[in-house]
Amino acid sequence: MKKDLNLLEQAIISEIVNFNKKKYPFIKNHVPFLKVKSRESTGVGVYINFNYVHKKGELLIDKNQNDIVLSSDKDLKINILKFGLNYELVIINGKFNFLELVTNGESWDGNYDFFKFDAPRPA
Repeated sequence: MKKDLNLLEQAIISEIVNFNKKKYPFIKNHVPFLKVKSRESTGVGVYINFNYVHKKGELLIDKNQNDIVLSSDKDLKINILKFGLNYELVIINGKFNFLELVTNGESWDGNYDFFKFDAPRPA
């Protein structure tokens, strides 16, 4: 059974897409077709693995696209985590493969009450 993205996953992907839209404009076209294949808790984070839902020809994937890892410059604060959450989107063969969420050493099972993105991280 394919699952919809939750609010946190949607917000993170939207942030990554917006931050990277100049260099990787193609990634926004993938978002409407994403479904969650699985969520794997690691104890300090979660891997969200993706599937696509589309009709043949509806989503054009450039298989020649290099594998890339994308994030943004904003900190992500989760109400139950003291040090926030790191996030990155892994794209392999032109397709969203997985989203990795990881704490800065705190235990976390993927649950939260609320979250927010803070100002860009200092360089």
